[in-house]
Formats: sequence, structure tokens, C-alpha cells
Amino acid sequence: MSTPTPHKTKPAPARWRRLWPWLNGGITAVLLIGGIYYLAQTIDFADVLQAVRAADGRFITLGLLIFVANGSLKAWRWRVLLAPNQPGKIRYTAVFWAIWLGQFVNSVLPFLRLGEIGRAYAINQQIGISKTQAVSTLLIEKSLELILLGLTVLLLLPFAVLPPNTEQVGLLLAGVATFFLLAMGLVTFQTERVIQLLRRILALFPAKIAAWLELRFVAGLAGLAALRNRRSVQAIGLSSILITSLDIALPYTLFFAFALPLSLSVAVLINVAVGLVTTPPTAPGELGIFEAAVFFVLAQVGQTEVLGTAVIISYAVVFHLCTLLPKLALGGLAAVQTNWSWRQIGSHR
Repeated sequence: MSTPTPHKTKPAPARWRRLWPWLNGGITAVLLIGGIYYLAQTIDFADVLQAVRAADGRFITLGLLIFVANGSLKAWRWRVLLAPNQPGKIRYTAVFWAIWLGQFVNSVLPFLRLGEIGRAYAINQQIGISKTQAVSTLLIEKSLELILLGLTVLLLLPFAVLPPNTEQVGLLLAGVATFFLLAMGLVTFQTERVIQLLRRILALFPAKIAAWLELRFVAGLAGLAALRNRRSVQAIGLSSILITSLDIALPYTLFFAFALPLSLSVAVLINVAVGLVTTPPTAPGELGIFEAAVFFVLAQVGQTEVLGTAVIISYAVVFHLCTLLPKLALGGLAAVQTNWSWRQIGSHR
């Protein structure tokens, strides 16, 4: 008589995974309540509402379209990064939905920065590209964004009066990102030597751990293939410049919605400040953090007394909504298109 095979049950999720949504919501509530209380002590919300109502909706609509176009261009760039030799073989819709899914996940659960996992999951599910390879391409993408963020500050220096230490910030951003990009380029063109060195190091680990790490590191090196193709490098560089231009165009366009007499250089500073504060994990949807960055820049260039606090807050809120609403709307559709489940958080960490 054969012994029945015991039924295997899935392990219960770790306690932190069950508690995380509540903790995430609690932190958001504290930040939101604190921010509202602070604003209530300093401004009249009726003035803010009046400024929003007076804004030109045509420029706000244009701002929304600019942000969506920017996300669409990022999808095109990622398709080149994923398949530098034949990007046409990858469906554009697959990378489009993956991009918006990543932004949606990062907006809802930012403290863990799970958007990158969401993107990798979506592209793997739709067209079978390795999740490790997908994540490795994101290293190139983020390095390029940091380089251009720093270069925009450095190029701005001769033409505008900027806050103290702005030059140092630009140099630091460009320097750090360039270091990582050069390191990835070196690894790209010396792949075999890197793999040999990696295997020597992994030989010191237990066999199972070494095999697991080697599989992922070697697969990750495939994501750097775009740096070996000259046409791909040109396409990635051009698209990155266009993406940065659209990043700056959004806050500049919204100046016209509120009839703000501000220059393009101020829009560049706002873009840099928002990029710096929203890159690390912050509150869900960057609530309060986003507005604070905008307010800080306009205060540094002496616009608080000129424009008035209510107008600045109104501008910051509308600017934030132009970036947040597309993430929630298109990201929600992307979650449906890719069959995303929040259980993927546990299975892909």
C-alpha cells in the first residue's frame, strides 16, 4: 500500500508583507495631515482654489499631453535598450504598458521602489525577456537621466542667476552618473574577462548560491548589449535628450497656464529639484514632497513675495496632478493589460 503524498501548501506571507500596506497608508496619512496643517497655518485655501480656477485649461491639457508623450518616448527608448540589434521585433505596446505599470507601482508603493520589478515582470510576461536582463537595462536608463539632469544645470550656469551650490549639485550628478555609465561601458566591452573574474569570486561561495548568482549576473550582462551597437547608442542618446527636453517643457508650459512671468531657466531648476526629491523612496504619489520642491525653487529665485504663496502652491499642485493622473490612469490600464497582481511583490523580491 503506497503512502499518500503529503499536500504541499504555500507558505504564509511574511508578516511585514501583510502589514506593509497598512504601514504605507499610515505614513502617507501622517505626512498628508501634517502638510495640510502646516499649509492651513500659512495660507488661505480659498485663495489657492481661486488661483486654480483662474488657470488656463488649454495649457494644463497641453501639460498632460506632454507628460504622456514623454512616457511614450521612454517606452521607445527602452525597446532599443532591450533589443539593440532588432528593436522592431519587440512589440511597442508591450514596453509601453510595462513603462506605465512601473510608474503606477512606484506611485502607489514608493517606499520599496517596486516599479522596476513591475516593469521587469510585465515585459517578461508579455514577450519573455529575462527579468534580470530587463533590470540591467534600467541601470543604463537611470544613468543617462542623471547625466542629463546634471548637464542641464551646468549648461544653465552662464545664463541665469542660480541659488548657491547649484553648480556643485550639477557636477555631482553628472560625475556620479558618468562614472556608472563608464563602468557599464567597460563591462560591456570586456564581458568575457568580467565573467571570468566573476566566476573566480563566486567559487568562494557555496555551490548553490554561486550557481544562482552566476545565472543572474551573466543574464544581466546581456542587458548592456545596447552599448555595443553604434546606431543604438545614437538612438538612445537622441531620445534621452528629447525626454529631458519634455521634462523641462512641462513646468515651462504650466507657467503660461498661471500667467507666471518666469523664464526657461526656472523651469530647468524646477525639473532638477523635482527629479532629485522623487528619485529616492518618498510618500505615495510624492504627496507634499513634490509641492515642497517646487515651492523651494521658486522661493530661492525670489518669487514667493512677487507671485504670492497661494499662486505658487496652486501651480505646484496642478503641476503635480499633470504628472500623477496619467500614472494612475494609464498605469491602472497597464495593470489590467499585463495581469499584474500585488502578490508579485512577494514572489519577485
